[in-house]
Amino acid sequence: MTRLEFRVRKFLGNNKDIRKTRNKYSCLRSPYKVKIPVKFTEDLCRFVGIMHGDGNMSFSRIHVSDKSLVYHEKVICSIFHKLFGIKLHIFEDKQRHTYYSHIKCRIIYKYLTEVLELPIGPIRNQLTVPGYLKKLKNNLKAGYVGGLFDSEGHISKRQAVASFSTTNKQVFDFVRLFLKSNKIDFSIYIRDRRLNREYEIYIYGKDRLKRLNELIKIKHPDKVDRLNMFSVY
Repeated sequence: MTRLEFRVRKFLGNNKDIRKTRNKYSCLRSPYKVKIPVKFTEDLCRFVGIMHGDGNMSFSRIHVSDKSLVYHEKVICSIFHKLFGIKLHIFEDKQRHTYYSHIKCRIIYKYLTEVLELPIGPIRNQLTVPGYLKKLKNNLKAGYVGGLFDSEGHISKRQAVASFSTTNKQVFDFVRLFLKSNKIDFSIYIRDRRLNREYEIYIYGKDRLKRLNELIKIKHPDKVDRLNMFSVY
């Protein structure tokens, strides 16, 4: 039994109202029949990284924000459907010039908060990196870091530079140690801005960007376009 299978078995034991029928799960207070992942995959870890960067978990609603409609359609919604077997809704917020992928599904909400330990509310404000992420194989850690870079990373328009910025020290340390263990050189800047300290990582040069992308497979279309400018992707 894998580590995640054990967590899921415990989760189902604590939630007796969730029932399994033909490899899908349902409960009385939710209209959906969904899949529940029982093995860590690169897609599942990437989704956790995306949620750690741009996610929100409130009132049984799973919610991800980003300005790129293509990113929502081709990456976020695609991964979600592959993992859970149901489709996210996409809402355009014209006042804020952004899009939201969202769904209210009690089973998946409880799975994400109880099994994968996503915090309730605005995730980045109260995030701690779960212990299970630190024990994963390198390719699964790469999926998680890829999700973080998709949501919180930046590729320069003018030169071959990738950067990652966060106010969360645990996330910063995870990314820093991942890059170090994979022998990708980087620079660090720590700045006090507004109320929070900001931790920044910079990776310079085409060769290092190529190595980074080979590892984490950046999928955000805007960042992919910029990598293409430097013949990295």
